[in-house]
Amino acid sequence: MHLSTSRHNLRRFRRDQSGAVAVEFVLIGPILFALLFGIIVIAYFMGLSHSVSQLATGAARASVSGLDAEERQDFAESYLAEGSSRYPLLAQTAITPQVTIAPGHPSNITVQVTYDLDGSILDLANGFLGLDLANIKGSAFLEY
Repeated sequence: MHLSTSRHNLRRFRRDQSGAVAVEFVLIGPILFALLFGIIVIAYFMGLSHSVSQLATGAARASVSGLDAEERQDFAESYLAEGSSRYPLLAQTAITPQVTIAPGHPSNITVQVTYDLDGSILDLANGFLGLDLANIKGSAFLEY
């Protein structure tokens, strides 16, 4: 009698699939979450990179309305000072701009923007993925 009860319980256990979904989720869930995290990190990096490049380009374009080199420098720096309000992904404290106006004929402006990733989601991803990203750089050159 004991042997037939054991066989019956064994057959019932083999047919029972009530925990199969939980086991499948435990096996596949971490891979899906890692994939989702990777997609978010790549999209965030692309958004930041585009915003930094557009900030540098916009500052160079804003300087065109100046009449002399000093006025052009002021226009470019004021545009850069409003970087986080123009580009919501950027934090103003992480923006380090450099504006260089070269006099001469023709005069030109070079705007370089460095965005520090310290404390962002990309900084967190650096720890997991070893991306070795410390900052994002963008630059623009405009000749008058």
